[in-house]
Amino acid sequence: MGIQPIHVVIVMVTAASQDEADKIADQVVRSRLAACASTIPTVRSTYWWEGKVVSDQETLLLIKTTSDKFNSLEETIRKIHSYKVPEIITIPVSNGFPPYLEWVLRETS
Repeated sequence: MGIQPIHVVIVMVTAASQDEADKIADQVVRSRLAACASTIPTVRSTYWWEGKVVSDQETLLLIKTTSDKFNSLEETIRKIHSYKVPEIITIPVSNGFPPYLEWVLRETS
C-alpha cells in the first residue's frame, strides 16, 4: 500500500446549539486538527429519528482541514458532541484558490 496523498476537505457537522458548535470549533482549531471552522448559526434540519420525522433548529459547522486529520478530528468532535449519532460528513475539495489551500495545509501540519 502506497502513501495516500493529503487533500483539503470540508467536514460538515450539525450541532445542537451555537454554544456546542463554538466548543467544537475552538477545540479543533486550537489542536490544529483544522485550519478554520465556520459556523452558520441557524439551520433547520428535518430527518428521521427513532421512527419519527423530527425538525430541529441546529448550528452548522464547516470545518476546513486535511484528509489525514479526519480520524482525530472525528474523535475530538464525538467527545464534545451531545448527539448519540452526530452528523460528521467529509466533502473533498476538488479545486480552490491555491494560496488558501496551501494555508489550510500549513495550519494543520
